[in-house]
Amino acid sequence: MDFSVLTPDFRKQLEQQRSRLHKERDEIVAQAAQAVDANINHINALLGETTAAVTPTKRPYNRKTVEESSEVRVKRAYNRKQPTMKAPKKSKIMDQAIASDSNAPKSKSTVTKAKKVKAPKSKPNPADFPTLKSEYATLTPAQAIAALFQSAPKKVFNVDDVIAGIYDAIDEQEMARTRQRIGVTLGHCARREECVKVDGEIAQYRLNA
Repeated sequence: MDFSVLTPDFRKQLEQQRSRLHKERDEIVAQAAQAVDANINHINALLGETTAAVTPTKRPYNRKTVEESSEVRVKRAYNRKQPTMKAPKKSKIMDQAIASDSNAPKSKSTVTKAKKVKAPKSKPNPADFPTLKSEYATLTPAQAIAALFQSAPKKVFNVDDVIAGIYDAIDEQEMARTRQRIGVTLGHCARREECVKVDGEIAQYRLNA
């Protein structure tokens, strides 16, 4: 590098930097020499020798080397891009192990647990119905309906007629649910052939005579 083209300020900065580097080098060399001398003296004492450790001489100053190192420090450092690590490929043994696990037959206990168990349909609980009239108090709703049909063999009953015939007064809020339950009960009676469904706009039933 031709130092003749350097500006005075830049040249002064380089000289200050060189002086600082020399000072740091001397301090590092002195500290290292002291540590080495201490170790050598300790070994000599163990060996029974009194020869003092020789402190290494300072490295001769090379102006060209210092100037080149100063020039290198001024330039921008080159950042080498770190290579990216590729993910390791899956081994064939691992793939075969996974495939064998997926193709292995399932145990009977696993298959049994996977099947959904359908809960049996619960029959209507008479306690959920409104209170029956006194003459039907000892009967179930289905038995009370059969007794009602037998008391009037030729009469045709709809759901509301059956409710009025076997139950006491019913709250209006319970009427919709009671109609649904009585309709289901009448359907069961018809399947058991205890009554017959009569065709019409609304569901009607009479005794199967």
